[in-house]
Amino acid sequence: MVARIILSIILAAFLLVSGCASTNTGPPISQSELKKLEDEIESMATEIYINDLVSVWKVGLKILSIMPEGTFKKHAVIGALIVDNTKNIASYYKLPTEDGCVVVGVIDDYIADLAGIREGDIIKEIENKEIKDSGHATFKPNKTSTVVVERNNTKLSFDVEPEEKPYVRIRLKKTGKINAYAKFTGIEFTTGMVHFAEDEDELAVIMGHELAHLTAKHLPKNIIIATLCGTLGGLTGPFAPLTTQALYAPYSRKNEREADYLGLIYSHNAGYNIEKGAALWKRFALEIPRSRSKSFLRSHPASPERILRVKMVGEMIKSGKNPLVDLMLN
Repeated sequence: MVARIILSIILAAFLLVSGCASTNTGPPISQSELKKLEDEIESMATEIYINDLVSVWKVGLKILSIMPEGTFKKHAVIGALIVDNTKNIASYYKLPTEDGCVVVGVIDDYIADLAGIREGDIIKEIENKEIKDSGHATFKPNKTSTVVVERNNTKLSFDVEPEEKPYVRIRLKKTGKINAYAKFTGIEFTTGMVHFAEDEDELAVIMGHELAHLTAKHLPKNIIIATLCGTLGGLTGPFAPLTTQALYAPYSRKNEREADYLGLIYSHNAGYNIEKGAALWKRFALEIPRSRSKSFLRSHPASPERILRVKMVGEMIKSGKNPLVDLMLN
């Protein structure tokens, strides 16, 4: 033990001396300049994240607005995206405090926008109730509510009358992974997926797909089938993982095809150009080689198949046919 301590001290001393030795690292960097650049980059990163979040949120709201009655539970909305006032948010909007919550997005010509609520406003009160975080920024449908915001150190009051709209929680995860998925708690996009999509039409194709997983109730069905496949696969001993995957994959691909199909119809009905989906899946095929695989173990259809599906549904819509009635894609 003593020997280890002595050896550690000698090693630490050696590293200290080596670190202090003269080395050629180029011109010295000013700490003030470094801090300034770090702050600028952090601000740019926050701006990009906010823009990504608002883009996904707007696309989601637009597609949700055309969903049939009873498809999703409704929430009272005013068309304002409200998030917790973190350190980065407060710094980006140059807010005096990191408390409360902040408006980071507003739907043009909708309730909040028409009332005068703006991006960067701190929500202070709703109906005389202090709002400490975004989770408390809720409204009652078809009832005029008074919203008090802080803007440029001045409190302003706005009256809004929320509307009930189909609602699903939409989140954005900071990661470079290209992914989006439906969960029991809502829809989650990664920043990698947002940047992979080139415009809102492509985002809408993905959003429609994920919402279709929820409308078709794939999640609870998947759990039941996956459990059954796991039970059957377990009977094959050392081959259990492979057997389970082989049993489950065809079922998963069928659900993915249905989500592709329904999602395209939802996106089209919301006013998006679903033909952009062909370019999206082609980019997947070229940049993510595994997406081209037609292996029987894959849980998703291969990209070429998805490209053809987009073209078929698009051609049907152009011809005036109703894809939900005139064709069932298998």
